Amino acid sequence: MAKGDRIYIADKKTLDEVKADTTGILAAVQDIDSKFAGIKRYGVKINKNDSNPATRVTYLYDAVGMNPAKMDFASGAFDFGDWGDIWFVKNNYPCMVKYDGTEDYKLNPNDYTLKEDGTESDVANSDYAGNAMSAIPLVWISQYEVGNYEYIILCNVQYDSSYHAYAHTRADGTIMNVKYLSMFKGGYDGTRLRSLSGIQPMYSQNAQTEINRAAANNQDGADIWRTRSWADRNLVNCLLTVIGKSDNSQGVFGQGNTTGYVEDASVYYGVLQTGTLNDKGQFFGYNTTVEQVKVFHIEGWWGDQWDRVVGLIMDHGKVKVKMTPPYNLTGEGYTDTGVDLSAVANGYTKTTTMREFGRIPTGTGGSASTYLCDYLYLNAEIVAVALVGGNCSGGAICGAAYLSVNNAAFNAYWSIGAALSCEQPSAA
Repeated sequence: MAKGDRIYIADKKTLDEVKADTTGILAAVQDIDSKFAGIKRYGVKINKNDSNPATRVTYLYDAVGMNPAKMDFASGAFDFGDWGDIWFVKNNYPCMVKYDGTEDYKLNPNDYTLKEDGTESDVANSDYAGNAMSAIPLVWISQYEVGNYEYIILCNVQYDSSYHAYAHTRADGTIMNVKYLSMFKGGYDGTRLRSLSGIQPMYSQNAQTEINRAAANNQDGADIWRTRSWADRNLVNCLLTVIGKSDNSQGVFGQGNTTGYVEDASVYYGVLQTGTLNDKGQFFGYNTTVEQVKVFHIEGWWGDQWDRVVGLIMDHGKVKVKMTPPYNLTGEGYTDTGVDLSAVANGYTKTTTMREFGRIPTGTGGSASTYLCDYLYLNAEIVAVALVGGNCSGGAICGAAYLSVNNAAFNAYWSIGAALSCEQPSAA
């Protein structure tokens, strides 16, 4: 210290004010820590300019450093990586749900013919007053894009207003703790659309008939049973992209029944009976192309037969969506996504846009091994209802992201079916 320098000593008032400020700051930090304690965010960033379906996906937030999940085709076992104990995997289970929407009992996750307690189940019982369903726990999703990057962030709470739980949202805006999606392709029992093992999937019905047969499960004026929605599709696809850390669903989880087509109606054109993977666990797939694939206890998420969904319409090229019920087949009251596919040719999806309404294809030019690895099939001259996943004649063009907006609601073919979705009753 040089001669003549002055030493300034704060008076007590100043010291008290500084101490008070510090205490306030520490208290605020503690409040933040308390508010966000137990909150987990598992995210991915997708580089649109990277054509490699694996390297284009990078982990974010709590997912950083985690090992992705995948089917080990050589050993015939599913490798959960580091995802087995994450809530939306750990708390996903197979169960039987009654027509009134109440959960009856859980199934043995490795053998659906048994209840969780080891006794015989009703998974193949056509007299059972309900359906076999996969229980998907509540997941909040933030989807957006910035520049050349798309983002999917999964959270166990509504972290902020950008997070939505559309698949778990009822028509009145209330949120379900669990959403039930059918474990199997929908089969018709003469009265209603069913999700049971050992039945042949329904086909050659128009969209309204599919919807009516799903609604026939409802009791006492309830409106909880429907065909699956675009929001349902988007939810599961987001989960698969995150845990698989890839845009190649077939390569990570299994090819599915994508070349089993037979030009013979007596064998249902190669569409398999339900339940071929009953003893294979939560996820399972083959690298062959004539067998089923299963994700989150849901059989045939792609391949086998198109799954016609409500909530996404292409109106003469313009893609419109509705993320919560009620739905219709015209697009009235739907949100215009701003995506216009009028000038886009059929082909493997190359470009997409990521918004809160999901991931929508915007252009083609990819391949079976680049970008999304799945196909976009369209007809901009009509009002088209979305078909997803592909069928048993599609081969490599099928997958989780395969989208067809090429069929009007009245179209009915062997290759088109529907599957059930059920709301958790609001009183539950």
